[in-house]
Amino acid sequence: MNTGKWTLFTDGASNQKGTGLRIILKSPKGDILPQAVSYEFNTTNNKAEYEALIMGLQLDKGLQIKDLQVFVDSLLLTNHFIKSYAVKGERLALYLEILKKLASDFENFSLTQVHREENTEAYALANLGSSLRIPPKTKIPITHIITPAIEALSDKSDDPEQPISVAAIEDPDPQIPPQKYPDEQDPQRSPQSWT
Repeated sequence: MNTGKWTLFTDGASNQKGTGLRIILKSPKGDILPQAVSYEFNTTNNKAEYEALIMGLQLDKGLQIKDLQVFVDSLLLTNHFIKSYAVKGERLALYLEILKKLASDFENFSLTQVHREENTEAYALANLGSSLRIPPKTKIPITHIITPAIEALSDKSDDPEQPISVAAIEDPDPQIPPQKYPDEQDPQRSPQSWT
């Protein structure tokens, strides 16, 4: 189990070129674990923000993190979570349900909305590498997701801890063997789909 307070920064964006997510996990010692995700489907900015946070929380649960402080730049997502805004639309309600389930599994969990202009690390989510000092030899894999979290989870089970559908991971350093989920049971899966 990973002890101490961990910090998660997430950001999702969608435009005509596609949907991208930025996830940065920071350990209590200051180590940084960045993740870039490219989605193979179109969605809205609000749904992309939920996808980023859900993916980040799944990563944290996989690392057995118990104390997590989350920063997002989405005012809508934050206000949905703290019940200041009513959720409009069935899909956003499903995203919120998954988010609440994942958040409830942490011993300590906080979600804070930040303005990019007021927080350099949150701002770095939109401009990965321009304001956040990532060590020079750090490799950032890009994961390609083919199914939205709300569809992938509803098709398999009600367990939001199940990893979402991954098409491929672009390995920035093919000489390093891919990492496999500890509970991965399918030895026939291609190494490019391991996370």
